[in-house]
Amino acid sequence: MPVVNPLSKELVFKIVYYGPGLGGKTTSLQYIHVSTKPEHRGKMVSLATPVDRTLYFDFLPVRVPTLRGLAVRLQLFTVPGQVYYNATRRLVLTGADGIVMVVDSQRARADANVESLANLQDNLVEHGRALNETPHIFQYNKRDLPDLLEIEELEQKLNHFEAPSFATVATNGEGIYEALEGVTRAVLEDFERRMPESREFSAKALRLPEGGLTEALRGAGSPVTPQPAEVVAHDEPPVSEMRDSGTRTATPVLDVETATSSLVGEGSRPDSVIIGEGFSFAAIWPAPMRGVVHELEACVLTGDYTRAVMLSEELVSRTLSGAAVLLGGSADRDPATMALLLGLDGRRYLEFRSLVRDARQARLGQPEALAAFAVAIDVRLLASRVGA
Repeated sequence: MPVVNPLSKELVFKIVYYGPGLGGKTTSLQYIHVSTKPEHRGKMVSLATPVDRTLYFDFLPVRVPTLRGLAVRLQLFTVPGQVYYNATRRLVLTGADGIVMVVDSQRARADANVESLANLQDNLVEHGRALNETPHIFQYNKRDLPDLLEIEELEQKLNHFEAPSFATVATNGEGIYEALEGVTRAVLEDFERRMPESREFSAKALRLPEGGLTEALRGAGSPVTPQPAEVVAHDEPPVSEMRDSGTRTATPVLDVETATSSLVGEGSRPDSVIIGEGFSFAAIWPAPMRGVVHELEACVLTGDYTRAVMLSEELVSRTLSGAAVLLGGSADRDPATMALLLGLDGRRYLEFRSLVRDARQARLGQPEALAAFAVAIDVRLLASRVGA
Protein backbone atom coordinates (compact mmCIF):
# COMPACT_ATOMS: atom_id res chain seq x y z
CA MET A 1 0.00 0.00 0.00
CA PRO A 2 1.23 3.55 -0.69
CA VAL A 3 2.22 6.05 1.96
CA VAL A 4 -0.82 8.26 2.60
CA ASN A 5 -0.61 11.76 4.10
CA PRO A 6 -4.19 12.81 4.90
CA LEU A 7 -3.14 16.35 5.87
CA SER A 8 -1.50 17.17 2.55
CA LYS A 9 -3.76 14.71 0.68
CA GLU A 10 -0.74 13.16 -0.96
CA LEU A 11 -0.27 9.56 -2.06
CA VAL A 12 3.24 8.21 -2.58
CA PHE A 13 3.50 5.09 -4.74
CA LYS A 14 6.72 3.09 -5.05
CA ILE A 15 7.35 1.51 -8.46
CA VAL A 16 10.29 -0.83 -9.01
CA TYR A 17 11.80 -1.53 -12.43
CA TYR A 18 12.98 -5.16 -12.40
CA GLY A 19 14.80 -7.25 -14.98
CA PRO A 20 18.12 -8.69 -16.16
CA GLY A 21 21.31 -6.68 -16.19
CA LEU A 22 21.74 -4.20 -19.06
CA GLY A 23 18.14 -4.76 -20.14
CA GLY A 24 17.19 -1.08 -20.11
CA LYS A 25 15.98 -0.37 -16.58
CA THR A 26 18.31 2.54 -15.90
CA THR A 27 17.95 3.90 -19.43
CA SER A 28 14.17 3.94 -19.00
CA LEU A 29 14.45 6.03 -15.84
CA GLN A 30 16.99 8.32 -17.45
CA TYR A 31 14.65 8.99 -20.35
CA ILE A 32 11.75 9.73 -18.01
CA HIS A 33 13.94 12.07 -15.99
CA VAL A 34 15.34 14.17 -18.81
CA SER A 35 12.06 14.38 -20.72
CA THR A 36 9.71 15.12 -17.80
CA LYS A 37 8.69 18.72 -17.16
CA PRO A 38 10.98 20.23 -14.48
CA GLU A 39 8.08 20.97 -12.13
CA HIS A 40 7.15 17.29 -12.06
CA ARG A 41 10.53 15.68 -11.43
CA GLY A 42 13.11 15.42 -8.67
CA LYS A 43 16.77 14.48 -8.77
CA MET A 44 17.78 11.13 -10.13
CA VAL A 45 20.42 9.40 -8.03
CA SER A 46 22.36 6.42 -9.35
CA LEU A 47 24.84 4.42 -7.31
CA ALA A 48 27.26 2.80 -9.73
CA THR A 49 30.41 0.76 -10.27
CA PRO A 50 32.66 0.30 -13.29
CA VAL A 51 31.19 -3.20 -13.74
CA ASP A 52 27.50 -2.29 -13.95
CA ARG A 53 26.26 1.26 -13.67
CA THR A 54 23.35 0.20 -11.46
CA LEU A 55 24.98 -1.63 -8.60
CA TYR A 56 22.59 -0.53 -5.92
CA PHE A 57 19.57 1.36 -7.21
CA ASP A 58 18.37 4.33 -9.19
CA PHE A 59 15.84 6.55 -7.43
CA LEU A 60 13.70 9.06 -9.26
CA PRO A 61 10.80 10.91 -7.59
CA VAL A 62 8.24 12.03 -10.18
CA ARG A 63 5.44 14.33 -9.12
CA VAL A 64 2.30 13.48 -11.04
CA PRO A 65 -0.18 16.31 -11.69
CA THR A 66 -2.96 16.51 -9.13
CA LEU A 67 -5.54 13.78 -9.66
CA ARG A 68 -8.95 15.18 -8.80
CA GLY A 69 -7.62 17.07 -5.78
CA LEU A 70 -5.13 14.44 -4.63
CA ALA A 71 -1.39 15.01 -4.98
CA VAL A 72 0.37 11.88 -6.23
CA ARG A 73 4.07 11.17 -6.24
CA LEU A 74 5.70 8.23 -7.97
CA GLN A 75 9.00 6.96 -6.63
CA LEU A 76 10.79 5.00 -9.34
CA PHE A 77 13.56 2.56 -8.40
CA THR A 78 15.62 0.03 -10.31
CA VAL A 79 17.35 -3.03 -8.95
CA PRO A 80 20.85 -4.30 -9.82
CA GLY A 81 20.86 -6.78 -12.65
CA GLN A 82 23.55 -9.07 -11.26
CA VAL A 83 22.42 -12.20 -9.42
CA TYR A 84 25.25 -11.65 -6.91
CA TYR A 85 23.41 -8.67 -5.46
CA ASN A 86 20.13 -10.46 -4.78
CA ALA A 87 20.01 -9.14 -1.20
CA THR A 88 19.92 -5.64 -2.63
CA ARG A 89 17.21 -6.60 -5.10
CA ARG A 90 15.08 -7.92 -2.28
CA LEU A 91 15.67 -4.80 -0.21
CA VAL A 92 14.72 -2.39 -2.99
CA LEU A 93 11.58 -4.46 -3.62
CA THR A 94 10.38 -3.81 -0.06
CA GLY A 95 7.09 -1.91 -0.03
CA ALA A 96 6.73 -1.80 -3.82
CA ASP A 97 3.25 -0.81 -4.99
CA GLY A 98 3.92 -1.72 -8.61
CA ILE A 99 6.52 -3.51 -10.71
CA VAL A 100 7.75 -2.91 -14.25
CA MET A 101 9.38 -6.08 -15.56
CA VAL A 102 11.86 -4.78 -18.14
CA VAL A 103 12.56 -7.58 -20.62
CA ASP A 104 15.50 -7.67 -23.03
CA SER A 105 13.84 -8.70 -26.31
CA GLN A 106 17.02 -10.11 -27.86
CA ARG A 107 16.86 -13.84 -28.56
CA ALA A 108 20.23 -14.35 -26.87
CA ARG A 109 18.82 -12.97 -23.61
CA ALA A 110 15.82 -15.30 -23.38
CA ASP A 111 17.25 -17.35 -20.49
CA ALA A 112 18.30 -14.21 -18.58
CA ASN A 113 14.72 -12.92 -18.76
CA VAL A 114 13.27 -16.18 -17.45
CA GLU A 115 15.84 -16.28 -14.65
CA SER A 116 15.10 -12.67 -13.66
CA LEU A 117 11.35 -13.25 -13.59
CA ALA A 118 11.80 -16.34 -11.40
CA ASN A 119 14.05 -14.31 -9.10
CA LEU A 120 11.38 -11.62 -8.85
CA GLN A 121 8.77 -14.16 -7.84
CA ASP A 122 11.10 -15.71 -5.27
CA ASN A 123 11.87 -12.32 -3.72
CA LEU A 124 8.18 -11.44 -3.57
CA VAL A 125 7.57 -14.67 -1.67
CA GLU A 126 10.22 -13.55 0.83
CA HIS A 127 8.02 -10.48 1.41
CA GLY A 128 4.89 -12.63 1.78
CA ARG A 129 3.54 -11.57 -1.63
CA ALA A 130 2.82 -13.12 -5.02
CA LEU A 131 3.23 -11.68 -8.50
CA ASN A 132 -0.37 -12.35 -9.50
CA GLU A 133 -1.51 -10.23 -6.54
CA THR A 134 0.96 -7.40 -7.20
CA PRO A 135 0.26 -4.68 -9.82
CA HIS A 136 2.78 -5.22 -12.60
CA ILE A 137 3.35 -4.75 -16.31
CA PHE A 138 5.85 -6.05 -18.86
CA GLN A 139 8.08 -3.71 -20.83
CA TYR A 140 9.52 -5.53 -23.85
CA ASN A 141 12.57 -3.40 -24.50
CA LYS A 142 15.16 -3.07 -27.30
CA ARG A 143 12.59 -3.55 -30.07
CA ASP A 144 14.87 -1.66 -32.46
CA LEU A 145 17.58 -4.33 -32.49
CA PRO A 146 17.98 -7.34 -34.83
CA ASP A 147 17.35 -10.99 -33.92
CA LEU A 148 14.48 -10.37 -31.51
CA LEU A 149 11.87 -12.70 -30.05
CA GLU A 150 8.36 -11.92 -31.25
CA ILE A 151 6.05 -10.26 -28.72
CA GLU A 152 3.73 -13.28 -28.84
CA GLU A 153 6.60 -15.59 -27.88
CA LEU A 154 7.69 -13.31 -25.04
CA GLU A 155 4.12 -13.17 -23.76
CA GLN A 156 3.89 -16.95 -23.75
CA LYS A 157 7.23 -17.40 -21.96
CA LEU A 158 6.88 -14.63 -19.38
CA ASN A 159 3.46 -13.01 -19.00
CA HIS A 160 1.70 -15.81 -17.18
CA PHE A 161 -0.94 -13.58 -15.56
CA GLU A 162 -1.84 -11.56 -18.68
CA ALA A 163 -0.56 -8.26 -17.31
CA PRO A 164 -0.48 -5.21 -19.59
CA SER A 165 2.58 -5.20 -21.84
CA PHE A 166 4.36 -2.56 -23.90
CA ALA A 167 6.97 -2.65 -26.67
CA THR A 168 9.68 -0.09 -25.91
CA VAL A 169 12.97 1.37 -27.08
CA ALA A 170 14.43 3.01 -23.98
CA THR A 171 17.23 4.76 -25.84
CA ASN A 172 14.80 6.98 -27.77
CA GLY A 173 11.83 6.85 -25.39
CA GLU A 174 9.49 4.86 -27.59
CA GLY A 175 6.76 3.37 -25.40
CA ILE A 176 8.45 4.42 -22.13
CA TYR A 177 5.72 6.83 -21.00
CA GLU A 178 3.02 4.43 -22.12
CA ALA A 179 4.56 1.77 -19.89
CA LEU A 180 4.80 4.21 -16.97
CA GLU A 181 1.17 5.14 -17.45
CA GLY A 182 0.25 1.46 -17.60
CA VAL A 183 1.85 0.62 -14.26
CA THR A 184 0.43 3.81 -12.71
CA ARG A 185 -3.08 2.80 -13.76
CA ALA A 186 -2.46 -0.66 -12.31
CA VAL A 187 -1.38 0.66 -8.90
CA LEU A 188 -4.24 3.18 -8.78
CA GLU A 189 -6.79 0.50 -9.59
CA ASP A 190 -5.26 -1.78 -6.96
CA PHE A 191 -5.37 1.02 -4.40
CA GLU A 192 -9.00 1.72 -5.26
CA ARG A 193 -9.92 -1.92 -4.71
CA ARG A 194 -8.18 -2.00 -1.33
CA MET A 195 -9.28 1.40 -0.05
CA PRO A 196 -12.27 1.40 2.34
CA GLU A 197 -15.09 3.73 1.35
CA SER A 198 -14.98 5.30 4.81
CA ARG A 199 -11.58 6.86 4.26
CA GLU A 200 -11.35 10.65 4.37
CA PHE A 201 -11.07 10.97 0.60
CA SER A 202 -12.82 8.81 -1.94
CA ALA A 203 -10.91 6.37 -4.08
CA LYS A 204 -13.13 7.41 -6.96
CA ALA A 205 -11.07 10.61 -7.07
CA LEU A 206 -8.09 8.60 -8.29
CA ARG A 207 -8.15 9.16 -12.02
CA LEU A 208 -5.31 10.04 -14.34
CA PRO A 209 -5.31 13.51 -15.92
CA GLU A 210 -7.07 13.94 -19.24
CA GLY A 211 -4.66 12.79 -21.94
CA GLY A 212 -2.81 10.51 -19.50
CA LEU A 213 0.63 10.81 -17.98
CA THR A 214 2.34 11.03 -21.34
CA GLU A 215 0.87 14.44 -22.09
CA ALA A 216 0.88 15.64 -18.48
CA LEU A 217 4.51 14.84 -17.71
CA ARG A 218 6.39 15.03 -20.97
CA GLY A 219 8.22 18.28 -21.54
CA ALA A 220 7.78 20.23 -24.76
CA GLY A 221 10.34 20.13 -27.53
CA SER A 222 12.22 17.62 -29.62
CA PRO A 223 12.99 14.05 -28.54
CA VAL A 224 15.45 13.87 -25.70
CA THR A 225 18.56 11.72 -25.54
CA PRO A 226 19.00 10.28 -22.04
CA GLN A 227 21.94 11.76 -20.14
CA PRO A 228 23.74 10.19 -17.18
CA ALA A 229 22.06 10.58 -13.82
CA GLU A 230 23.69 12.22 -10.85
CA VAL A 231 26.03 9.35 -10.07
CA VAL A 232 27.58 8.41 -6.77
CA ALA A 233 30.40 6.12 -7.88
CA HIS A 234 31.28 3.01 -5.91
CA ASP A 235 34.33 0.89 -6.53
CA GLU A 236 32.96 -1.79 -4.21
CA PRO A 237 29.56 -3.23 -3.21
CA PRO A 238 27.63 -1.68 -0.31
CA VAL A 239 28.67 -2.59 3.23
CA SER A 240 25.54 -4.74 3.69
CA GLU A 241 26.61 -6.90 0.72
CA MET A 242 30.28 -7.22 1.80
CA ARG A 243 30.03 -7.46 5.57
CA ASP A 244 31.55 -10.92 5.74
CA SER A 245 34.68 -9.92 3.85
CA GLY A 246 35.19 -6.71 5.81
CA THR A 247 35.13 -4.53 2.68
CA ARG A 248 33.91 -0.98 3.13
CA THR A 249 32.42 1.49 0.71
CA ALA A 250 33.96 4.77 -0.36
CA THR A 251 30.89 6.89 -0.91
CA PRO A 252 31.48 10.64 -1.01
CA VAL A 253 29.83 12.33 1.97
CA LEU A 254 28.88 15.84 2.94
CA ASP A 255 30.63 17.53 5.84
CA VAL A 256 29.88 20.40 8.19
CA GLU A 257 31.67 22.93 5.97
CA THR A 258 29.57 21.84 2.99
CA ALA A 259 26.40 22.13 5.02
CA THR A 260 27.35 25.61 6.20
CA SER A 261 28.07 26.90 2.71
CA SER A 262 24.79 25.50 1.40
CA LEU A 263 22.78 27.23 4.11
CA VAL A 264 24.39 30.64 4.34
CA GLY A 265 25.79 32.53 1.36
CA GLU A 266 28.73 34.87 1.64
CA GLY A 267 27.80 37.91 3.70
CA SER A 268 24.30 36.66 4.57
CA ARG A 269 23.02 35.36 7.91
CA PRO A 270 19.29 34.57 7.76
CA ASP A 271 17.48 35.11 11.05
CA SER A 272 15.95 31.64 10.77
CA VAL A 273 19.30 29.99 11.37
CA ILE A 274 20.61 32.18 14.18
CA ILE A 275 20.72 31.35 17.89
CA GLY A 276 21.60 34.57 19.64
CA GLU A 277 24.90 35.61 18.11
CA GLY A 278 25.80 32.09 16.92
CA PHE A 279 25.13 30.03 13.81
CA SER A 280 22.58 27.19 13.95
CA PHE A 281 21.95 24.22 11.69
CA ALA A 282 18.35 23.95 12.87
CA ALA A 283 17.00 25.36 9.59
CA ILE A 284 17.84 22.20 7.64
CA TRP A 285 15.56 20.08 9.82
CA PRO A 286 11.75 20.01 9.79
CA ALA A 287 10.15 22.27 12.39
CA PRO A 288 9.28 19.45 14.87
CA MET A 289 12.96 18.50 15.15
CA ARG A 290 14.51 21.95 15.45
CA GLY A 291 14.13 22.03 19.21
CA VAL A 292 16.39 18.98 19.45
CA VAL A 293 18.98 20.73 17.27
CA HIS A 294 18.90 23.86 19.44
CA GLU A 295 19.35 21.75 22.58
CA LEU A 296 22.23 19.85 20.97
CA GLU A 297 24.03 23.05 20.00
CA ALA A 298 23.52 24.41 23.50
CA CYS A 299 25.08 21.23 24.92
CA VAL A 300 28.14 21.70 22.72
CA LEU A 301 28.49 25.31 23.89
CA THR A 302 28.13 24.42 27.58
CA GLY A 303 30.40 21.37 27.48
CA ASP A 304 27.75 18.65 27.90
CA TYR A 305 29.31 16.61 25.10
CA THR A 306 27.90 13.24 26.09
CA ARG A 307 24.36 14.63 25.94
CA ALA A 308 25.19 16.20 22.56
CA VAL A 309 26.11 12.77 21.14
CA MET A 310 22.85 11.27 22.38
CA LEU A 311 20.85 14.11 20.83
CA SER A 312 22.71 13.54 17.55
CA GLU A 313 21.64 9.91 17.75
CA GLU A 314 18.01 11.03 18.19
CA LEU A 315 18.26 13.25 15.10
CA VAL A 316 19.77 10.47 13.01
CA SER A 317 17.18 7.92 14.14
CA ARG A 318 14.21 10.21 13.46
CA THR A 319 15.59 11.23 10.07
CA LEU A 320 16.17 7.63 8.98
CA SER A 321 12.71 6.61 10.19
CA GLY A 322 11.12 9.42 8.17
CA ALA A 323 13.12 8.46 5.09
CA ALA A 324 12.09 4.81 5.48
CA VAL A 325 8.41 5.74 5.38
CA LEU A 326 8.95 8.03 2.39
CA LEU A 327 10.78 5.30 0.47
CA GLY A 328 7.87 2.95 0.81
CA GLY A 329 8.68 1.04 3.99
CA SER A 330 7.96 1.20 7.68
CA ALA A 331 9.52 3.55 10.22
CA ASP A 332 11.25 0.66 12.01
CA ARG A 333 13.23 -0.47 8.94
CA ASP A 334 16.86 -1.27 9.80
CA PRO A 335 18.58 2.14 10.31
CA ALA A 336 21.92 0.90 8.92
CA THR A 337 20.19 -0.18 5.72
CA MET A 338 18.45 3.18 5.40
CA ALA A 339 21.74 5.02 5.93
CA LEU A 340 23.26 3.07 3.04
CA LEU A 341 20.20 3.64 0.85
CA LEU A 342 20.56 7.39 1.36
CA GLY A 343 24.22 7.21 0.38
CA LEU A 344 25.97 7.65 3.74
CA ASP A 345 29.42 6.10 3.88
CA GLY A 346 29.16 2.80 5.76
CA ARG A 347 32.38 3.39 7.68
CA ARG A 348 31.13 6.73 9.00
CA TYR A 349 27.86 5.20 10.12
CA LEU A 350 29.65 2.41 12.00
CA GLU A 351 31.94 4.97 13.66
CA PHE A 352 28.87 7.00 14.63
CA ARG A 353 27.22 3.95 16.25
CA SER A 354 30.46 3.36 18.15
CA LEU A 355 30.34 6.95 19.47
CA VAL A 356 26.78 6.44 20.65
CA ARG A 357 27.74 3.26 22.49
CA ASP A 358 30.65 5.07 24.14
CA ALA A 359 28.36 7.93 25.18
CA ARG A 360 26.18 5.47 27.09
CA GLN A 361 29.17 4.22 29.08
CA ALA A 362 31.42 7.23 29.66
CA ARG A 363 31.76 10.97 29.25
CA LEU A 364 32.97 12.16 25.85
CA GLY A 365 34.83 15.25 24.67
CA GLN A 366 34.17 18.01 22.17
CA PRO A 367 35.72 16.23 19.16
CA GLU A 368 33.39 13.26 19.60
CA ALA A 369 30.36 15.53 20.02
CA LEU A 370 31.18 17.49 16.87
CA ALA A 371 31.84 14.29 14.90
CA ALA A 372 28.45 12.89 15.91
CA PHE A 373 26.71 16.17 15.03
CA ALA A 374 28.44 16.18 11.63
CA VAL A 375 26.98 12.74 10.87
CA ALA A 376 23.50 13.94 11.88
CA ILE A 377 23.87 16.90 9.49
CA ASP A 378 25.04 14.66 6.66
CA VAL A 379 22.13 12.27 7.15
CA ARG A 380 19.66 15.15 7.11
CA LEU A 381 21.11 16.65 3.92
CA LEU A 382 21.11 13.27 2.18
CA ALA A 383 17.51 12.65 3.24
CA SER A 384 16.42 16.04 1.92
CA ARG A 385 17.71 15.07 -1.53
CA VAL A 386 15.03 12.38 -1.78
CA GLY A 387 12.31 14.58 -0.34
CA ALA A 388 12.40 13.29 3.24
